[in-house]
Amino acid sequence: MSLRHIKRWMRLTVLTCVMQCTCLALTACVSSDISRLDALTTPEPNALRERALRRLNLATAYFEQGQNTVAQQEVRAALQIDPQFADAYNLLGLIHQRDGAASLAEQSFQHAVQLASTGEALSATLASAQHNYGWFLCEQHRFTEAHTLLKRALRHTAYRQPAKTWMALGVCQQKAGQTADARQSFEQALKWDNHYPMARYQWASLEQATNPGRAQEILTPLNRSSDANPATLSLGIELAQALSQAHEAQALLAQLTQHFPNSIQAQAWLQKTPQDQ
Repeated sequence: MSLRHIKRWMRLTVLTCVMQCTCLALTACVSSDISRLDALTTPEPNALRERALRRLNLATAYFEQGQNTVAQQEVRAALQIDPQFADAYNLLGLIHQRDGAASLAEQSFQHAVQLASTGEALSATLASAQHNYGWFLCEQHRFTEAHTLLKRALRHTAYRQPAKTWMALGVCQQKAGQTADARQSFEQALKWDNHYPMARYQWASLEQATNPGRAQEILTPLNRSSDANPATLSLGIELAQALSQAHEAQALLAQLTQHFPNSIQAQAWLQKTPQDQ
């Protein structure tokens, strides 16, 4: 090999080494930058799931407005994007349940629970699916299955709506004639959320026949809050009358007729004779 060739080979070797070192340095810098970015910001979510979530959010909005047909179309679009989306099947079950399509609702809830039971799913997603499926079964008077699913939902520590599930369990137990269990469930619901209006009303209704004093004690905080409604005020009047509290009954009646004059309850009480009020 000539001296000229040797020099050219050495220059190429040096250039290659320089380029390799530069690439290694750039790789290290990029890696460092990515690590720093991950520490300061949240990585971009799964693009497929993000697209499906946008359609599901639309479906939820339509569902809340009572537009079931459009909501179902948006759920379908979400599932066409991401067929493994448990939350979409969960909402689809609610849509079918509202439409009275029991078989379709059950199939949707079952699929939601199945998908949410995978290792990658969040326990809160599974809890929500179990709650909705359990409440559906309760409405179908399949109480044993309903109680099982509702109790399973309560086992998930990441679940953020235990008060709602305890209340649903209490109502379901009450329907099944399990009064003592229902009482405990309503009590648990209020331990999680002391201001939960529905739990207070349901518990007071449960106690009305056998312990009106206890029922009034449970219901009074609700009727003194902004969450009072015609049903709770009407129950309060009944309890006051049962306890011979004429002044309390009149005060609650005034509250009912002043704030909800056109309600069925207000009209019914106004039609009663003064001796009955």
